[in-house]
Amino acid sequence: MKKYRIILVIIIMLSIVKVQAQKEGTLWVNLITGLNSTWILNQNAYGNPEIEYATSFGFTGGAGVSYYFSAQNGFSGSLLASKLGQNYSGVMKGDDADRKARLTYIEVPLVFMRNIPYTQNPTWVSFGPTIMLLIDAQQEFFRKSGTSDLPNPDGMKKGDMKERFNKTDVALSLALNKLYPLDDSGKSMFLLSFNTSLGLTDINSIEWKLPNMHDEYAPSRNFYIGIRAGLSFNASRDKSSKKE
Repeated sequence: MKKYRIILVIIIMLSIVKVQAQKEGTLWVNLITGLNSTWILNQNAYGNPEIEYATSFGFTGGAGVSYYFSAQNGFSGSLLASKLGQNYSGVMKGDDADRKARLTYIEVPLVFMRNIPYTQNPTWVSFGPTIMLLIDAQQEFFRKSGTSDLPNPDGMKKGDMKERFNKTDVALSLALNKLYPLDDSGKSMFLLSFNTSLGLTDINSIEWKLPNMHDEYAPSRNFYIGIRAGLSFNASRDKSSKKE
């Protein structure tokens, strides 16, 4: 008798999953905001002594659409504005120094989505390329002794440094997404997402690919990991409401 009860519980759980899964052929509109821990892998100090990495955060936000062409698979595209970059804080040639490289991008993730079965609420893994368009780049720098004794003082100038970076970057994005219904109709849902993105290309422009103090150069890449939240609305026309 106990065995049959277990089987009954499993059947009920699978039925719940089926009811709550996204319907085939539905289009959803997403409004998203989030916070990322941001990094620039391989520091480019433009020939100057490097400073230790410091914690860096940046916000992201925008909108997108998701289309579920089956109960298991879907596709999503978004248009996001994201603050990336890297903070540095430590000793630079005998003096305490702080440096902040602030990069602002328009992100266009184009990702494939795959449903994770046997979850109570719709849960998806998404992965694919992200096109990143640089719209601003700023540098903040402070050192008590200034920059006159540095190998390349111009490298630590404050203000606009957009010319030092490539205008486009391509990244590989991976996310775990979960949806929670906000009403009984299932037309609106709360979206919670854990995201990570790794740049595949060198973000430094050719003129600024300068070797470090050891006469070596390594490509710099964007990287972030973060959490996003938002609202998702079913924008598909209800076929049952069509007049015959």
